[in-house]
Amino acid sequence: MKKAFVFMLVLLLFAVPLFAGGEKEGTEQKSVEITDPVTIQFWHAMGGSRIELIEGIVNDFMEENPNITVEVQYTGSYNDTLNKVKAASKAGNAPHVFHLYEIGTLQMIHSGIITPIYELEKWESIDWDQFFSPVSSYYMVQGNHYSMPFNSSTPLLYYNKTLFEEAGLDPENPPSTFQEVVEVSRTLKEELPQLKAPLTWNLHSWYFEQFHCLMDEPFVNNGNGRKGELPTEVAFNREPGQKILEWWTGMEEEGLFLDVGPGWQNHRAAFGSGEVAMVMSSTSDVNQLTGLLAEKGWDMGTGFIPRPEGADGGVAIGGGSLWITNNQPDEELLAALKLVKYISSDGPQVRWHKGTGYFPVRKTAMEQLEEEGWFEENPNFRTAFDQLLESPYTVNTAGALMGVFPEVRSLVETAIQQVYAGDRSVEEALDNAAEKANQSMREWNELIE
Repeated sequence: MKKAFVFMLVLLLFAVPLFAGGEKEGTEQKSVEITDPVTIQFWHAMGGSRIELIEGIVNDFMEENPNITVEVQYTGSYNDTLNKVKAASKAGNAPHVFHLYEIGTLQMIHSGIITPIYELEKWESIDWDQFFSPVSSYYMVQGNHYSMPFNSSTPLLYYNKTLFEEAGLDPENPPSTFQEVVEVSRTLKEELPQLKAPLTWNLHSWYFEQFHCLMDEPFVNNGNGRKGELPTEVAFNREPGQKILEWWTGMEEEGLFLDVGPGWQNHRAAFGSGEVAMVMSSTSDVNQLTGLLAEKGWDMGTGFIPRPEGADGGVAIGGGSLWITNNQPDEELLAALKLVKYISSDGPQVRWHKGTGYFPVRKTAMEQLEEEGWFEENPNFRTAFDQLLESPYTVNTAGALMGVFPEVRSLVETAIQQVYAGDRSVEEALDNAAEKANQSMREWNELIE
């Protein structure tokens, strides 16, 4: 942990205020045009078949903007990409645009290496009203937009309709609450003994966070980190968090849940092979999981992620956004702005949605999909939209903000593993994780205040 904070200290030497406003009064806003050819770099964190998809979108952008050349590069995971951007910024050769997970928002605002989107709108405006508000609002702090939404997702419950029918369950009625999940899982376990377990999802704090959102409960204090003050304590070790983890680990103890560990491959493989009949995963997996089941001749259904009984909250977005670095010539900053605007526009977003399952970030893109009958032919792609649009907006469903979010996620995942192993009770594991998380938050806050 100390090494992480030493590295972060280097990054934050030129930190900016958290709630910085827009242009200072009286600041001259000069006009900028791209008259000569410019070249910019774009680093992203989407691997596999998505590399080609992104490259195709960038190529279309360059056809429309022949005076802009974009050197696009896949730079590994979100963490890999972030570390490479930090190192490149320190060396003075940062990419103009980079791709980062949503939980890096607060860290980037303070990093001293980015140019906020709102500062570039003096050159080209952005119609934020055309974006889904839960998406644009996540990346907006104190009324200012800092990055451009790109790949947005929510978790879904995927289920094997064919196996549901074999077990005598209604294939059009997936479980929607914690208790219904338990009851359906018990039926699947009894009727389909060939299953390793009825349900799985990968070990990731994201689901734990989403269950808090569904309960309209904060993950950290100070308005979930969104009320104008930095969060100073986590809230996940309180009664709601304990209830979530008791259900989660109780399923595992009863043999209703298959522990496949971290990562994003094992749970998909277990679902695709029929080792489980249900899986929770990102909406970005709709395309992939549909194909895996189709190879076996099985039908797949999608449902909202289950919620605790009586919970009346909603989901928060996951995924990532596009950031623009600073210390670049104005013409190159303008080119970067044009690129991120294009990637978030209707055509690229529709293409991205169809190729992955991530939902478009713009209302107008969804309207385009509806008009062409896409959702009628592909109803499983619609579920994420419905889940998002039915979610009430509060500071809790907006998603938490904190500067040490990646580290906190790791602590939560360790706590879950401790309960799996029987090393700690739910309360002990969460309290231990909370104590370490609070210490990290205090250290981070002290660096930037």
